[in-house]
Amino acid sequence: MCWNRRVSTRNCKGSTWVANSKRKCALKSCGTRFRPADGIVRGLQAWCGEDHQIQWAIEAGNKLRAHRASQELTERKKTFKLQNHRHQFDLTKRAAQQLANLLDAHLPCICCGRPRKPGVQFCGGHYKTGGGHPELAVDLRNIHGQENYGCNCQRSGNISGDKHSHGFKAGLIIRYGQQLVDWLDGHHPAVKLTGEQLQQIRKTYMKEIRHIKAGGQPTRDWRSINDKAPTYDNQLYL
Repeated sequence: MCWNRRVSTRNCKGSTWVANSKRKCALKSCGTRFRPADGIVRGLQAWCGEDHQIQWAIEAGNKLRAHRASQELTERKKTFKLQNHRHQFDLTKRAAQQLANLLDAHLPCICCGRPRKPGVQFCGGHYKTGGGHPELAVDLRNIHGQENYGCNCQRSGNISGDKHSHGFKAGLIIRYGQQLVDWLDGHHPAVKLTGEQLQQIRKTYMKEIRHIKAGGQPTRDWRSINDKAPTYDNQLYL
């Protein structure tokens, strides 16, 4: 027979509590062991008395409300970030710069032509500034790998060049031809992408970044010129 203890299948009714086995009060601050007949048992839960059952229910309700409040707060923060255009714009621009620099990882600086070497940091630099031309801020045709310190920082992007370098504009002509420069210098209608659209563009870019870092080749020619201006509906972002 089994008396007030857990028993194995060989001795009694398997690895479970028999009718007169002691149960542990579900209230964590209590933990008293008692026989089912001396307490309250509801399914898998048991309490040593009614007062502890009530206290346990109150604590469980408070815990559930706190969990729901935490979830609601997380959702509100997520919605706020999604609706915060500046936040989404900055994140997407950084993703575009990262991808542009990765696409040009085998190429020298677009501005000065110096090859990449250890200790020299490169970045994704804008030909047309993102602040002055938001419609081109996340367009990879406007972003290319350049030496971060020598050309991007010291020469403010090094657009026109100097006696030591040919500059961004000449570098684009050398690499892609006059057509790309003419397109970048041409008129582009103002584009106001929503937070959702910026997030979708960023997801596309991050997917391409992971693909290339894993050893794959670019899935498309990201610097090709299309007739349409770069908008969310353009295939460039799909």
